[in-house]
Amino acid sequence: MSGRADTAAWWHSPGPWLGLLALGILLAAWNQGIAQLYQLGVLLLATLVAGYLLPRHNTRGVAVRRELPAEATEGDEIEVRLALSCTGLFARYMLQVVDRLPFLDRDDYSVLIARLAGRRPFSYRIRCERRGHHRIGPLYLRSDFPLALHSTGHAVPDSSARIVVLPRRFPLTNVDLTGRSGYPTDGHQIAPASRGHDHYAGIREYRRGDSRRHIHWRASARRGEWIVREYEQLENTELLLVLDSNGAANLGEGRESSFEYAVRIAASVAGCALAQGHRVGLYCQMREQLHWLAPDRGPLHLRRLLEALAAVEADSDRDYGEAIRAAFEHGGRQCRLMLFHTRTGTELPPLLQSVVPGADLPPLQVLFDGPSFAGRSARPADDGHLASRPGLYCVRAGDNLSGIFES
Repeated sequence: MSGRADTAAWWHSPGPWLGLLALGILLAAWNQGIAQLYQLGVLLLATLVAGYLLPRHNTRGVAVRRELPAEATEGDEIEVRLALSCTGLFARYMLQVVDRLPFLDRDDYSVLIARLAGRRPFSYRIRCERRGHHRIGPLYLRSDFPLALHSTGHAVPDSSARIVVLPRRFPLTNVDLTGRSGYPTDGHQIAPASRGHDHYAGIREYRRGDSRRHIHWRASARRGEWIVREYEQLENTELLLVLDSNGAANLGEGRESSFEYAVRIAASVAGCALAQGHRVGLYCQMREQLHWLAPDRGPLHLRRLLEALAAVEADSDRDYGEAIRAAFEHGGRQCRLMLFHTRTGTELPPLLQSVVPGADLPPLQVLFDGPSFAGRSARPADDGHLASRPGLYCVRAGDNLSGIFES
């Protein structure tokens, strides 16, 4: 197929037709014996030869080096710097540098250098439109100067690079992991225990061995005896993000697809929960690779989570219920799962208790409205009722995610 495409492109260029025209004029000159036709035919042939040879000379002796950051965030602009140089006495004109940038909506990005003599730096800014672990390049140097009859070029050696485009996070200051669904949690509140801080529970009389740091001075003065503050030991929350990698459940296109919304939500919730001291993990079974990160905390773990979320894709045909059960086996009963459903009708997907009966804690659930992502504007009549359910977040295409998860 590529050979046919190259042949079609060759015939659409002016060079072959100019050659046929020169050949026809020379045949007519030979048949009629007209000197002026010979001269015109030779002139056309000389133009054709120059149009094919000069572009090769224009790219010969040209070196290109590219620099770009190794990491970026989806939606951010990055600066790409090119360092060009050429050897020889003559300058080069109308050079085209083509780069393969998979994080763009179009794969190729070209830069036109009008004139190059000696060394010249060049830079441009470009927006990272797709998250992922991308292989950049190689660079391709091309020229059709001066007559645009023929375009020639070559790949620049050692010009490939890699860049990680992390998913963009929306502003989120609080993740409600304190049992808003009303389920019991073995007598303990689910709340962060960052840096060993406990929860204030009340006051009581001083007992031997109590720390003086916990003395409540005002209450002691009122009662005339030592009174101390009492604290309740808090449990850590372990949150496990379970993404649905089934391609059939991914509705919409590009950054406005339901799976991309799920990745954005997962990244934002993970960053906020880790900042609150919770442990966060990730489970996503792709077609050929399992992305599993056990719940942990800290800045380094957040970086691992974001890098894993940059790599996940909705490319499998695995049932989401099976993925939930597998994630539960990996995380254990103490993990609170965060699930992502895409609803195509009016029926609510089953809760975790109907999928994994042994779970101690109810899941947090994100319910994507499928018709809105597929371009249909129909809204289910029970959306208001669903939005009031504890632990359930209803999301439509174009929604303000910060407003949904902060409310």
